[in-house]
Amino acid sequence: MAIKASVTSLILIGLGLLLLMPVSAAGNPVYTLAISPNVPASRGTTMTFTLSISNGQKNIAYGVSVGVEKPNGTGISFTTRIIPTDNRGIGSTNILYPDPSFTSINGTVATDVGGVYFVSVNETSPSSTPNVASSQFTVTSQLTVVLSEPVTGIYLQRGNVVTISVTVTDLSGPISTATVSANTPGGGKVFLAQTTNGVYSYNYQSLMYDPLGAWSIQVTAVDINGNSGQSSPAIVNVTKSVLVIDSLTAYNSKGLPATDFSPGDTVYPFFRMRYSNGVFITTGQYQVIAYDPQGHFVASLSAIYDSSRFGFYTPTGYKISNRDPSGAWTFSIDSGSANDGFGNTGPTFTTSVRVQIVVEISLWSFLPIVLAGMIAIVSGSVIFKRFGKSLAGFDYLEKAIGGDIPRGSSVLLLGEPGTGKTILAYQFMFDELEGGSQCGLLSYDAFPEDVGARMKEFGWDITSHLRKGRLKIIDCYSGLAGDGEGAIRDPSDLTGLNIQVSSIIGRAKHKPVTLLLDSVTPIFNGIETKQAIIFLQTVAAKIKKTGGVFYLTGTSGAIPAESLVKLKSVADGVIELTLDREHRHAHRFLRIVKMERRKTISDPIPFEIDRRHGIMFRVSRIKEVFARQANPTVAKKNQRSLYTEFIGKIRSAIAKFWKSASSRARKGQGEEARKASLEKYTRIIEARDAENSEDSSTEKNLGKNGQAYSSIFLEDDLEDSPRRGSAVD
Repeated sequence: MAIKASVTSLILIGLGLLLLMPVSAAGNPVYTLAISPNVPASRGTTMTFTLSISNGQKNIAYGVSVGVEKPNGTGISFTTRIIPTDNRGIGSTNILYPDPSFTSINGTVATDVGGVYFVSVNETSPSSTPNVASSQFTVTSQLTVVLSEPVTGIYLQRGNVVTISVTVTDLSGPISTATVSANTPGGGKVFLAQTTNGVYSYNYQSLMYDPLGAWSIQVTAVDINGNSGQSSPAIVNVTKSVLVIDSLTAYNSKGLPATDFSPGDTVYPFFRMRYSNGVFITTGQYQVIAYDPQGHFVASLSAIYDSSRFGFYTPTGYKISNRDPSGAWTFSIDSGSANDGFGNTGPTFTTSVRVQIVVEISLWSFLPIVLAGMIAIVSGSVIFKRFGKSLAGFDYLEKAIGGDIPRGSSVLLLGEPGTGKTILAYQFMFDELEGGSQCGLLSYDAFPEDVGARMKEFGWDITSHLRKGRLKIIDCYSGLAGDGEGAIRDPSDLTGLNIQVSSIIGRAKHKPVTLLLDSVTPIFNGIETKQAIIFLQTVAAKIKKTGGVFYLTGTSGAIPAESLVKLKSVADGVIELTLDREHRHAHRFLRIVKMERRKTISDPIPFEIDRRHGIMFRVSRIKEVFARQANPTVAKKNQRSLYTEFIGKIRSAIAKFWKSASSRARKGQGEEARKASLEKYTRIIEARDAENSEDSSTEKNLGKNGQAYSSIFLEDDLEDSPRRGSAVD
């Protein structure tokens, strides 16, 4: 009995110990929750929850619920999952957030709010155990915006373009779906377009009315998930644009360009104006100042835009009265006087046009001078009756130059409006065409059809040369007139002009090319002097290389003084044409300032413009005899020719004298007086023939005995008139 009781006690103790032992680990599974990415994520990122079970029951299904609480209680949602375990009691599942399987209790199921998100897991089966696992993740709403262009401190002139460029990234890399915008100087907004992955750019052209001064550029980016960012500011200094004056001319009452005006006429200044970026101005009102020949202020004229002329026109003009002084008047737009209303000013230098105003003055106030002049004219007409001035053809210019125009050179034809520089240039070009040269014309002052019409007026028909391709006219005038239909749409496009010149040279196939640029004035008024000089030197070098001649025309007074000095220095030859006015008569003069490789005459040469022959030079026949020319051979040839003419006139005088003497003899005068006079003239002629028997002494003898010849001719003139003959007797 005692043994049985003892065994029973041991069994009871063992059962008690079993009851006191801890529950096996297989009945308490361990949950592990991992969240990816494990770093702060941008808004809109999809998170991955990995929930794992270890030490669970073997081969059973655990039910769990997963809850997500958004920052600041902005949203709560949950989802359920079944996690099966294997024969080791291990299992896992992946849960995406946001995901359609989540049920929202409040708010949205999304990572659309920046802050910390809390995640908790509850076991729902086989037992109901709360908070078996928990974790958290962070969502950020910040984008990184880096401004690469422009850099701080640059200057932007109104009308010019600046590039705005940024890169946009978040924690995961470049953002290609962002909306990127930048502020403008005037407080507006422009949107940047994506150029490459995460890089956005915009070319902003500054408006002519953008505020002047510092422009703080700041770029803002927002992606499709609401993440945003802003760049550091870049400071750009906006400066005013410069107003440039083009084609300042004077119109008459008939609406035609003119340079000569008289009392009763009205001068209407006209000009075009553009910004420094080439855009023409079509609004506003600007002042043109009239100055008399002494430089005194006379009037201020208001110019408004005239759409029919594509420029600014002074509708009232300036009417000339008899009280206005004669001479060269100037109508100018002074430096810095023009303002477009937005603070853009110009021009950088005074732009002007000169016109000749001729006012008649009563001769009564100058009666003594007039009478003296008439007496001098009558007296001089006797002496110079046969030795006045004669007209010489265009070939006479070669004598003044000392030969023809040197090949491989550049020649500047300079003069005021109306002096004839364009006609002289056309005549040079036509001679080149007739000589078989390939020619080109860069026309800034006339349409191509007008060029042909003007030249035809002087008998220079270029139709066949155009048809055969020996002459190419590049239309630069249509662009200035605003038509835009010419070969050169933008006359200040020097690159385009260079291409056209190269094309003309290329068609010549290594033959000499002569080029005429009429005129350089719009080029110097449209671009900087340095660029214009470089362009002209480049073109001149191309033409010289072919062995041709580069002719340029320019208007005095319309080209800035500094630019004109540089232009004269780079030209191989300079020919100046001037216009002097005396009452209603115009006197034109040509002077050869310089011509490389030639010995020239520097004295002004008077000339006229003949409608049938062009330039005709007024040459003094006496000066041809007594003045030494630059070419001694030509001078000697001319003087010998004139000497022969002298002898012929002397012989003619003797014949006239014989006839007159015979007549007097018939009236009762003695034969002896007639013979004595005849012997006197015969001795003079024999003496002259003996002194000039050798050609080498012709020039010296002619100069030595010129006074004697003049005396004989004077007597010849007197004897030629019966009334004067009686006076001599």
